Amino acid sequence: MNPGDRARPPRGGDTVADLLTTLEPDLPAAADELQIATLLERRGLTDEEATARYGRDVFALSRELFRRLPPRPVQEPPPGTTTPRSRAARLLSHGPLYAVPSLVYPAVLVALGGPALVRGMLLATSLGWVWGMGTSVAAYRLLGQGRPRAAARLWRRLTLLGLGVAVADAALLATTGDGGAGLVAFVVAQVGYQLASGTMLFYGLEWRLALIALPAAGLGVTYILLGFDPNRAAPALLAGAVTSALALGAAWWATRARGGTARPNRPDTVRPTLIGTLPCVVYAMLSALFLMFNSARFITAPLDLAITVAPLVLGMGVLEWRSHRFHDQAVTLLRRTSATAEFRRRAWLLLLRELGVSMLVLAVLGALLLGVLAAAGVLTPRAVLLLGAYLLLGGAYFAGYILVNHGEFRWILTVVGVVAVLDIAATLSLSSRFAPYGEVPVFLAGCLTLLVLFLTALRQNIGRVAPYR
Repeated sequence: MNPGDRARPPRGGDTVADLLTTLEPDLPAAADELQIATLLERRGLTDEEATARYGRDVFALSRELFRRLPPRPVQEPPPGTTTPRSRAARLLSHGPLYAVPSLVYPAVLVALGGPALVRGMLLATSLGWVWGMGTSVAAYRLLGQGRPRAAARLWRRLTLLGLGVAVADAALLATTGDGGAGLVAFVVAQVGYQLASGTMLFYGLEWRLALIALPAAGLGVTYILLGFDPNRAAPALLAGAVTSALALGAAWWATRARGGTARPNRPDTVRPTLIGTLPCVVYAMLSALFLMFNSARFITAPLDLAITVAPLVLGMGVLEWRSHRFHDQAVTLLRRTSATAEFRRRAWLLLLRELGVSMLVLAVLGALLLGVLAAAGVLTPRAVLLLGAYLLLGGAYFAGYILVNHGEFRWILTVVGVVAVLDIAATLSLSSRFAPYGEVPVFLAGCLTLLVLFLTALRQNIGRVAPYR
């Protein structure tokens, strides 16, 4: 067949009009080209089939179908929509806000001892991470269904339940080793802060949370600068407890103040929504397993190893921000691109650019930290390797954000699960051969593997339309 013949629609009637007749009942009132392309994609129509049947690829066909639709009302943007600049500032604040509990860890270390701190931190961070992920995903989905009151109620109920689980688990943990009541208080305070901060970030109250967390951050840093004096730990510990309590109170107020007009006779979608969050929860569990298994052994290590995670924590907001930028720019690119292959190529380049910017920011933060450690005379080669591992892990987190948004859970769960298991096995069997701290090169290899496999998955699905709606 002559290549020029493929660009012309087949003869024998208006096949595009026939297709529109079959599609129009399924199109929403506010359909656009992306929704039409998504519908075609879900029906299994490939570029090759679209060209053979209708004389154009899926992108061009969706635009022609949209052009032929009767006029439809234009949706106004919702009130209170944030500008890109204000959203960027909010997202960038997330990293420092996530890092606040770690500033109180030195005081907790003195109060509880190293073993109790490690055990409590593992429990609190993992529980807060997983529980917070499930709660936020479910609440976002309820909000997307137009049910703000149901989302607010869900936040309150799951936060109370999460605190109850934290108390029970911490009490059980305290019976198996050192720590006692102090361990229970530490776990509950950290889990409470993590859940409360998730609620406040959900409602865009970053700056209010920053004001609440400022005393704990200030006193935690002051305690570190004073040289870990056991007699001066009490103010930092008290500030941490008060910060957690105030954050929980502010989060409770935020959910009580939210709502909307109740719509009668709406079906209850809370249970299916909670069930639908299970893939995200499992992803959070596997991610927590991979990070906590490797990071826990460095908490009580020399200072240069103990704080190398700081650039990753501080840069988490950057990763969120750049992933949002990628999505927004990909949607714009999709509307301006005339062919599927072109969009796939340009979207991949856009992804690599945003990934590069994210990792560059983490690298700059890491370089600053290395400079400080070198000036203090405590920098070791192992710390440089560990910082590189956290840099690669940050890139994997960025790619993971995109994969989750694309709904690629089968791939992402398989990859994280396999990498976590192999990492644990390699650490237990090989780390002794790379002493001292032979876990570092094993962790570095695991992070690199995770990033490469995530990028491989994105390379395969980057050109799909549905994730950019």
